[in-house]
Amino acid sequence: MSVTMLKRIALVAMVINYVGAFIPGTPVWFQWIGRLSAPLFFYAMAWSMDRTRDRKRYLMGLYLCSVLMALANLGLSFAASKLGFSTVVTNNMFATLFAGAFFIWVLEYGREYPKKRLKLWLIYGGWQVVFALAWAALYELVEVPYELLNLLSAVCGSAFICEGAFFYVLMGVLFYYTKEDRKRLTIWYVVLWLVFFVNAAFGVWGKLFMLIGSDVLVVFMEIISGLVLWGASYRPMFDLMHMLYSDFQWMMIGALPLLLLCNGERGRGRKYFYYVIYPGVVYFFWFLGVVVLG
Repeated sequence: MSVTMLKRIALVAMVINYVGAFIPGTPVWFQWIGRLSAPLFFYAMAWSMDRTRDRKRYLMGLYLCSVLMALANLGLSFAASKLGFSTVVTNNMFATLFAGAFFIWVLEYGREYPKKRLKLWLIYGGWQVVFALAWAALYELVEVPYELLNLLSAVCGSAFICEGAFFYVLMGVLFYYTKEDRKRLTIWYVVLWLVFFVNAAFGVWGKLFMLIGSDVLVVFMEIISGLVLWGASYRPMFDLMHMLYSDFQWMMIGALPLLLLCNGERGRGRKYFYYVIYPGVVYFFWFLGVVVLG
């Protein structure tokens, strides 16, 4: 299976997901199918970072798309609030793809120039942590609007404050370094999947942070990790209803067979098609579900 075919499958899963997310009355299993989409797109990104002839141009394309979509989200959210709609647009997987691709670039640059590696990692890591803390303070203490902070996150290339948060970014990096070794790919993908599954089934991470006694810390960890932590201490372990209807990111395990079938070949397809179709799908189904049918 080529990378292009993998993208097509991811596109179908993405459309089904947004139908489930935005159209009232849609069965929840639409969003279960949607859990396949992100891993497939991140796997395609990993191959693109490996095969592109101009990484800087590829990174710039993802960055510009992420900022433009964040601007569009801000405008639509402002209009929605003025018109009295409660649901706003926050989706922006471009920002997460850029954060993952840029993280790969940082790691590869460090491998190419080992003398600069430590300094580069300290600058990158320090910036990410400081920005995440500043974002949390602006949101929790100053109460800056969420949509405006999302635009700031896209502009600053945050690897923590993006859709799916750091574990999605890490997934892209793991794909890049394991894509040509199916055994390693399987092992690391299952390890990452276990983080989501264990948290959904037992609320381990939420319970751990609640023991520290800081609600603010729980919220902060939820923001930067993308894990559902809030309230984890107050529900039963292995709550099947919670796993099926609330915290179902663990269903991404279904993407693994498709990842293993991909041969890394590019295949035929228009290069910029997915840059246009993704925001088009998001905004179309948001408008249909919230404005027309809501």
